[in-house]
Amino acid sequence: MEIIREITRNKLFWSWFGLLMLSLGLHLFALDQRPFHSDEAIHAKLSYQFAYMGEYRYDPTYHGPFLYYLVALVYWIFGDSDFTARLPAALSGVSMLLVCWKISSIFGNKAAWWTGLLFTISPLYLYYGRFLRMDILEVLTASLAFLSLYEAVWLKKERAWITVGIWSALAFATKENAYITAVLAISTAIVILLNLGWRKSLHSFYTWLQTSWHGPLTAFSLWIIFSLALYTVFFRYPQDWIFPYKAIIHWAEQHNIERVGGPWWYHLFRLAQYEFLILITATIWVFRQSSLKILDFSLYFFGCASLAMYAYLGEKVPWLGIHQVWAFMPLAGAQMARTLGLEGCWWSRTLAGIGIAVTLIISLAANFSPNLRSPQPQRTESLYYSDTTVELQSVAREIVDKEKSASGMPPVASVQGIATWPLTWYWRHESIYWSLPKEGSLPDLVLVDIDKRDLMDQLLGSKYSLESIPVRAWWFPENDMPTVADLFHYLITREPWTPVTFNEALVLRRKPGE
Repeated sequence: MEIIREITRNKLFWSWFGLLMLSLGLHLFALDQRPFHSDEAIHAKLSYQFAYMGEYRYDPTYHGPFLYYLVALVYWIFGDSDFTARLPAALSGVSMLLVCWKISSIFGNKAAWWTGLLFTISPLYLYYGRFLRMDILEVLTASLAFLSLYEAVWLKKERAWITVGIWSALAFATKENAYITAVLAISTAIVILLNLGWRKSLHSFYTWLQTSWHGPLTAFSLWIIFSLALYTVFFRYPQDWIFPYKAIIHWAEQHNIERVGGPWWYHLFRLAQYEFLILITATIWVFRQSSLKILDFSLYFFGCASLAMYAYLGEKVPWLGIHQVWAFMPLAGAQMARTLGLEGCWWSRTLAGIGIAVTLIISLAANFSPNLRSPQPQRTESLYYSDTTVELQSVAREIVDKEKSASGMPPVASVQGIATWPLTWYWRHESIYWSLPKEGSLPDLVLVDIDKRDLMDQLLGSKYSLESIPVRAWWFPENDMPTVADLFHYLITREPWTPVTFNEALVLRRKPGE
């Protein structure tokens, strides 16, 4: 009872508990309601095949294997659904609070708590923490790897080298951004060593390595063991041991061809729109220091180098923004703790409060309002890349809600074209003919690209009603520069200065009695 009384009097406990409840609520509320993006459907379906059919092999096109292991595990425990498919990503977002709690020994309890709040209400982190992608999981595992490295090197905890190896392996087994993170981390370390004097730094490093070589060797050995086990599916495909080569070659090619390209300022526009509070407060923290600590400099340099790196890289998609704002978070949390603590003045507190309120409103609107789910109404967010429409989601549910066709009966639906993803996920349990309907067949529903209308008239005649629906909708603001008035109007109303674009498909339903 005394322990319970102590907990109830512990303000620190309740502040973290409240933050945890907020994060759980924001990440789990209506998690299954948003239509599945085509990428999400691919990840969910591959995990489904892995869980129930044992079918999986590493393909760099679909990134590392770790997410598929996690989602498959969740399916085994809780079953497969839209909610459980997104659950590992959502819990990864919530688990960023663990990272923040662990940095309290470095930055202090208040700075760590504010860092946790910024992670929780960040529009980018919340949106992609409710989205079945690898990015939030890669940031989580890489963060834990860096914290373990800090404990191993600075705090001289020998056992921490074990977790350095394990968390690093999981980060590299999650997404190829880990290679970029490693390059940025090494570059940051080189800059620091050069600033301290390269001769002195090399001598100190050599001396340290002579006495502590077993730690890094342990970490590297565990990295190899865990990485090989995950990438080869526990050595089922031993030829995939060369995964770093496959990953780097594939994504270097995507960079060169700019498969999903954009201008160099692509990410800066979105970060300024959504993560202004973090970038501004982190910068204030750094430039107000009379003597900048090595750790603060390292984080800020790493963050700025990330902005430059992703501006250069040819792949331009909104979810890469979370890798760029990541290192600024602890610095922003430290500044928020100072501003809203005893050192802050009334006007700085007021500005910080406004920044938090605006960020929270933007985050809630981006995550829980309809926006791009349909071409109408014309409202959208630039943090989306593209979105499956509610119209297609309704068609998907229409088939799922029907009684399944009996054995030996024709497929309940025939699908071909752009709607294949995400329907391969939505209709994973249904009897579907994944092609154009065969002549003489009469599926309940046919869904094809809109240019197949004449062909459908020939194959199906007058036995079907016809409707065109939007399948995917998108808006790329960088394609047409706005005026100042257009930009201001968009920031206030989220009404874009150019129309939301979408592609269409034909839905043909068999008429009653046919």
